[in-house]
Amino acid sequence: MERWINRAAIVVRPARPYLEWASRLKDDSDDDAAEQTKELEKHVAVYLVAEDLSGKEETAPLEQYFKQIFEAELSAWWTDENDWPQERTLSTFQEWFEVARESVVTDLAPGSIKHA
Repeated sequence: MERWINRAAIVVRPARPYLEWASRLKDDSDDDAAEQTKELEKHVAVYLVAEDLSGKEETAPLEQYFKQIFEAELSAWWTDENDWPQERTLSTFQEWFEVARESVVTDLAPGSIKHA
């Protein structure tokens, strides 16, 4: 049984600036950095966020979440914050990632919800 949940989704995919940044970083023990960077082009991350309870927008405002998502995506590739871009504004985020905001999230997992 499907169930709609009271969440919106922010879907991010790395754009060219993120991919270029990632390709410049290399761990001494990592001989496959170039191959891993190519794999990043296929990477998509989905973040569930609260709906916009004000009703002004169908999905939650990106301004509320971009910093947390930006840092999660940076740390997923490289944990040394000294190598992260210093400017992590909303504008930079939108350059570094393709972003889609979705207002409908449906849970199709069996058994995830007990219905009365």
